[in-house]
Amino acid sequence: MKLDLPPVKPRALSVRRIPDAAPALAEALGLPPQRRALGIITATSDDALFASLDQGTKASAAEVVYAKSFYAGASHASGPLSGECIGIYAAREPAEIDAALDACLAYLEHEAWFYAIDVAGAPGQPVVFFPHVVASVGRYLAPLADVPVGSALAYLIAPPLESIVGLDAACKAARTKVAKWFGPPSETNFGGAYLVGEQAACEAAARAFAEAVVDVCRAPHDHRVGAAAVPALALDPNGKYRALETGERFAAKPDHLTHLTSDETLVRKTHPRIVARGKLDLLQSAVLDAQTAADAEDARTLVGELGEILELARALLGAEVTGEPAPAVRLFGMGDDELRDATHHTQELYGVPFMYPDVRQGPVIAKLGLARAVAREAEVAITAAFPAEAGGATAPPTRADLAHALNRVSSALYLLACKYVAGRYEGTRRTLGPVRGWRPPAATRTPPRTPPDEETS
Repeated sequence: MKLDLPPVKPRALSVRRIPDAAPALAEALGLPPQRRALGIITATSDDALFASLDQGTKASAAEVVYAKSFYAGASHASGPLSGECIGIYAAREPAEIDAALDACLAYLEHEAWFYAIDVAGAPGQPVVFFPHVVASVGRYLAPLADVPVGSALAYLIAPPLESIVGLDAACKAARTKVAKWFGPPSETNFGGAYLVGEQAACEAAARAFAEAVVDVCRAPHDHRVGAAAVPALALDPNGKYRALETGERFAAKPDHLTHLTSDETLVRKTHPRIVARGKLDLLQSAVLDAQTAADAEDARTLVGELGEILELARALLGAEVTGEPAPAVRLFGMGDDELRDATHHTQELYGVPFMYPDVRQGPVIAKLGLARAVAREAEVAITAAFPAEAGGATAPPTRADLAHALNRVSSALYLLACKYVAGRYEGTRRTLGPVRGWRPPAATRTPPRTPPDEETS
């Protein structure tokens, strides 16, 4: 998260690699077995370095085995290369140390820094604070915050009073959890916390933290300001944007909210309809990916049929956003019921049983299978986003038209896979692998009407 305030950028003061640590040093550091290569770094800012050390674990197999702040901070360092903190990586080989240090130094230079805000009545003596968001924590910060690797984290640090006021604002601004509190004073006489939650919530919390710190600095002696402080999100009763859930208005659209249908209906990005739209977007991408693979095989008819599915997927997204009815499903000259019926009789139509895809059938089949799985996910997401208004668990969703169309898209993609392995498409490609699957008993097979596009095959 970047703020419109002067940055206080950290600097690495000393960096060294030890290819093979002495056994006594390895024992003193408690190094894991086989991890004798070390990388050591000192920097002017402890929290910026700790966030950067975490980044190194995402670029390398190296582990952070030591990370400490020095007492009293960088202004009272023990030497010109000491700074405010030290961090140590351990790895199996020097190359892993190099990769971790490179990532750490890049993050320290370009991503992790404090900000400064002047205090009213005290020019030249700014307060510095750290409202940092880690979108995806690595192996160092994850156990410290007791969250899985890959979780989002708001790393919030400020001087003593500012840290507590800021933390209060951050907790009120978004659905986050205090994973760890650093009660002031720390070694450097600051305080703060790790907050965890969804990335959008962490961003909102960090921004609220920053706004609260700025508010303290602008009126440090007025204890009444806190009760009427500027909220974490700048509310404006005449604002253009309105949150659907709360009715709050904003002059600028908050990053963690998005449009449901208009500026008057902003919702969180975790809203079920927004999740469903994401699945519809993903479906389009998956179909396009399969179309690209078919094009590479010069299977022109398959490219065209996938184009029909892609256009339908786009129309379904438009129907969800606008509230218009879903278009009638008709693909490859077949209506929706014909599509479903054909998928139940691929043995009779194409000599292909209920198919288990095989790696030797190539990328087209793999991508068709993935697109079909995404279509099924989209159907589930639509059902969750538009639950039945009445009728219990067996009642159809209120947008049954969208769910029905996606069900048929899934059928259509499976049908194309069966036709592909049956050799119904032109194009040069390698020999396909075996076609394995479940065949229905002969006595129960009822051949369906031949689909229109196969009557002249």
